[in-house]
Amino acid sequence: MPELPEVETARRNIGRDVVGRRLDAVTVRLPKLLRDSPIPDPGVLVGRELLAAHRRAKLLWLDFSDGLSLMMHLKLAGQIAIFRPDGTRAVAGHPVPAPAGPYPHKVTHADLLFTGGTLVHYSDVRQFGWWRIMPTEDIAGTVAGFGFGPEAVGDATVTGPWLRERFARRGVPVKTVLLDQRVLAGLGNIYVDEALHAAGIHPARPAASLAGPELDRLAETIPGSLAWGIAQGGAKIIHQRAYPVDGFPAVHAREGEPCPACGTAITKTRVGGRGTYLCPTCQPGASAVPAIGPSRESGDEISGKPGDRQAG
Repeated sequence: MPELPEVETARRNIGRDVVGRRLDAVTVRLPKLLRDSPIPDPGVLVGRELLAAHRRAKLLWLDFSDGLSLMMHLKLAGQIAIFRPDGTRAVAGHPVPAPAGPYPHKVTHADLLFTGGTLVHYSDVRQFGWWRIMPTEDIAGTVAGFGFGPEAVGDATVTGPWLRERFARRGVPVKTVLLDQRVLAGLGNIYVDEALHAAGIHPARPAASLAGPELDRLAETIPGSLAWGIAQGGAKIIHQRAYPVDGFPAVHAREGEPCPACGTAITKTRVGGRGTYLCPTCQPGASAVPAIGPSRESGDEISGKPGDRQAG
């Protein structure tokens, strides 16, 4: 994380609390944050009004007046915390720094001060995230260059037959295919685990082996799991342990806990090098596939509530 729901939550927070305000000051304490930025000086944004906040996949960008935009990617551990003039705050993204703790934290690398005293902190404990300042007219071409597939939530073209076409002749695990941003944009580790559990599909099943009813279920549970995450402002996972809200997440980061659908203990394995959580009863098929890719840890994301797997 952060994944699509966390980035979408950040976008909504900015849209609610910051859009319409003028940027009065900017401080960047991590120079490499602006690596590869077409305009390397963040000071050019000072004095401009924030007009809009946008998201595509896990990219976030802010349009300022007079034709400049700030694009950012939170990568594995980015966080955006907004401090309002009344002392309240809205935090989205990685759980470090602690959302209720003091700011700026030692991993807070940039601050944006807007008129009226609204303050935005950007933090990143892993320092993989980036900012790019560019002309607004260049945003569309930059986004297109990432080669994203359709949005994993909110795009009506993503159906069972559509997934069948993308999975055809792909013998790699279905989880690996779903994590490919060129197939579906915005899905990450957490929400792939949730969607596959809700659909009753083992994450190491070869993508091409999925049948029609399975694909139909998956076409529903992918946007459903993301929508559930967005509704909660993102999954609450700290130090690889889930703190579920209303049963969500149902399986991710809940190793050893009972599956909310059947009570079987949730297990953790690796698929394509990613830590993967599943219910061996609800998601059969582990013994039928060559499970798993190289061992390395990385982090990046229904109809009904998580854990309510549809029959079919």
